[in-house]
Amino acid sequence: MAKILIAGCGDLGSGLATELVAQGHMVTGIRRTKNDFPNGVMGITGDLVEMSDDTLPDADVVFLIMTPNGRNEEAYRAAYFDTAQVLIRRYKDMAKQPKVFFVSSTSVYGQSQGEWIDENTPAQPTSATANILLETEQSLAAAFSSVAVRCSGIYGSGRYRLLETVLSGEDWGTNSWTNRIHRDDVISALVLLANCALSKKAIPAHVIVTDQTPVSMWEVKLWLATCLEAKVAVSGGEGFVPTSGKRIQGQYLLSQGWRLQYPSYVPGYLELLREFKALR
Repeated sequence: MAKILIAGCGDLGSGLATELVAQGHMVTGIRRTKNDFPNGVMGITGDLVEMSDDTLPDADVVFLIMTPNGRNEEAYRAAYFDTAQVLIRRYKDMAKQPKVFFVSSTSVYGQSQGEWIDENTPAQPTSATANILLETEQSLAAAFSSVAVRCSGIYGSGRYRLLETVLSGEDWGTNSWTNRIHRDDVISALVLLANCALSKKAIPAHVIVTDQTPVSMWEVKLWLATCLEAKVAVSGGEGFVPTSGKRIQGQYLLSQGWRLQYPSYVPGYLELLREFKALR
């Protein structure tokens, strides 16, 4: 039985916590608001940045899974970099440091000319928010044996933004490559990484979590529009083949036996569409 801290016990964190409790681990979860935690989780409610060191338990493995309050530089720094400094302060001088996993984003790869990206590709952030993510990764790596878990666009239950965009009829804009991962597959990847850490397997400094199926954004929207009986909102005259974005694949998790429940957007969004239509 290991001691595991999940700093950021929201949707992803709660799913991860449930799986780790089922495996018999002692799990502590922190969330900024609300007191509802999965069964078996020792819950702490409050702002991590304001917590004293003695509030945070000893841990063998730590997951940092934060969600910013906005998509601007200030919100990202508060959610990611500042919370990472709390973990560094608490755990860096321990005789036995925890293994730290930071749930980051493939946005640190700023390449956008249709390039193929994998775990050997250097991060080249081009936005302020992506720069903060990379700064956070580097800050943790300087203090711990840490892993940046770089997720592509996460979708799944309750995440209706793309469906609502298609229904709105607003113009689809220029076509580009898009990369996705279902939240359930993110959780299974994090469970696998925890088990790799606890069994002392070597893990790369950064791991990509994606469904391995880069796809044209117009293809996804066209499929959703057909399912939703919505307008196809393409006004531009350019071709269907994307000329921007990137195509992402990751190999480490597959090499460790990870298997995707949703290997493309089609099975994942079919489930989400059923949920969405039931609410309308």
